[in-house]
Amino acid sequence: MRRLFLDESGETSFSLQSIHKHFLVTVVSIDVSELNRVKNRLKRQFAKFIKQGWDRGHEPKASAVYHRLGAKAMHEVLCTLVGVETLEVSYIVVNKTRITNRSFRSAPYGTAYNYFTGVLLTELVFEDGYRTAHLIYDRKNKETHENKHFREYLQAKIAGTALERDVDADLTIEAGDSHNCYGLLAVDYFSWAIYRRFEHGDSRFFDLIEGKLKRRRQWYVD
Repeated sequence: MRRLFLDESGETSFSLQSIHKHFLVTVVSIDVSELNRVKNRLKRQFAKFIKQGWDRGHEPKASAVYHRLGAKAMHEVLCTLVGVETLEVSYIVVNKTRITNRSFRSAPYGTAYNYFTGVLLTELVFEDGYRTAHLIYDRKNKETHENKHFREYLQAKIAGTALERDVDADLTIEAGDSHNCYGLLAVDYFSWAIYRRFEHGDSRFFDLIEGKLKRRRQWYVD
């Protein structure tokens, strides 16, 4: 059985005040037999950061680690994660500036996020064989707006596609907390590395993880 961890980078807002050109959804898949391996590798790496002066009271998210400890620290985390044999990374990246459809751009907040996440997960479940899996997403990022209805949308999307294709799919969905879920911390690092390539043109970290990429979906990205 696979455990899936979901994260995003950038923002789906089409507001003129948005400073992000791209939006990214990332899914890390790990066989349940190797979850402890991910946890132990990250715990050892974070222990090194504490010795280097990292405040143990602050969550070691990718962006903060990069800005406080630098590229070498990011390199170390990503290299230790890609060493997990069953770990796979998939993503969908969207260039928001090239979406011109007025109905989509003016839809309620959360619509774009739900839609693109549904596209990626549907392909993983029905095309890549993740028929029996458990998805964990970060609670604080997905349930803060009344219009998102994130979990309900995904459940309807997967069940409806299973009905259309006359197949079975068992994808359970759960909110988690990255403070105590190492899988969510892991996907945060991968999402950061991928986003940095598209948004900032910096491929150094993307190149480290390229061998782990399973599904790449790029919308309006040259």
